[in-house]
Amino acid sequence: MKKSIITIKYILLLSVVFLLLTYSISLNDENKWVVLNTPWISHNFAFAIIGGVFASLLVILACEIQNYLIIKRQTEDYIYSQLYALYTQITIIYYNTKRQLYETNTPVPPNMIDGLADKGLVCLNNLTSAGYVTFGKGKTIEKQLFHYKVEYGMLIRSFLQNTIFLKMAINEDKNAMLRQGRDEFVKSSSPKTNLVLEKINNDSTVILTFIEESMESIDEECENRYHWDEVKRSIILGEENFVSADLDSFLRKQNEV
Repeated sequence: MKKSIITIKYILLLSVVFLLLTYSISLNDENKWVVLNTPWISHNFAFAIIGGVFASLLVILACEIQNYLIIKRQTEDYIYSQLYALYTQITIIYYNTKRQLYETNTPVPPNMIDGLADKGLVCLNNLTSAGYVTFGKGKTIEKQLFHYKVEYGMLIRSFLQNTIFLKMAINEDKNAMLRQGRDEFVKSSSPKTNLVLEKINNDSTVILTFIEESMESIDEECENRYHWDEVKRSIILGEENFVSADLDSFLRKQNEV
C-alpha cells in the first residue's frame, strides 16, 4: 500500500505540473507572450503534446487510485481474517482449559494446546508482517495493527509460547506420582497441572479482551462490513455447545447406519 500511495502522489504532482503547463500555453496563445511559429514547432503542436500528456496522466492516476482501493480492501480483509483466526484459536484454548478444570476426573492430554498455540503464532506472525498505510480513513486499523507489532503482539506471543509449560507441569506431576508408587493419569486436580491450567485460562481471558476490542474497532471503521458481533456470538456459542468426541457414541451411531 505504501508504494501505491507514493506512486499516486508522484503522478498527482506531475498532473498538476502539466495542468499548469497546458493552462500557460493556452494563455500564451491568447496573449502572444511567446511566439512559437517556426517551421518545426507551433502553439497548437505544443498545446496538443502537453495537453495529451496531462490527459494521459489523469487516466493513469485514476487507474492507480482504483488499484490502491483494491489493495486497501484486500489488506483490510487479510488483517481481519488473521485476527479472526487468532481469536478463534485462543477462544478454543480458553474453553479447553475451562472444561478441563471442570472435569477433574478426566486425564489431561499433554498436547491439548500445542496445535492451537502453533496456529495462533502463525496468525500473529502474519499480522506483524502486514503493512497498512492510508491517505486518511483507516487510521484506526493502522493503529490497531501497530499494537500487534508492539505491545499486544509481545503479550500474545509470550502467552502462546508459555503454553508449553502445561506439558512440563503434566510431566512433573506424573513423575511425582510415580515416585509415590501411583501409576495414574494426570488430572486437572494435580498440583502443578492445576496451577498452569488456571493461569492459561486466566491469561487467555485478558488476551481475548484485547482482540475483541481490536475487532470491534476495525469493524466499526469498515462500517460493519464483517458483522463482528454476530461472528463473535457464533464462535462462543460453538464452544459453549461443544461436545467431546466419545468412542462409544461413535460406535453406536455406526451400528445404527
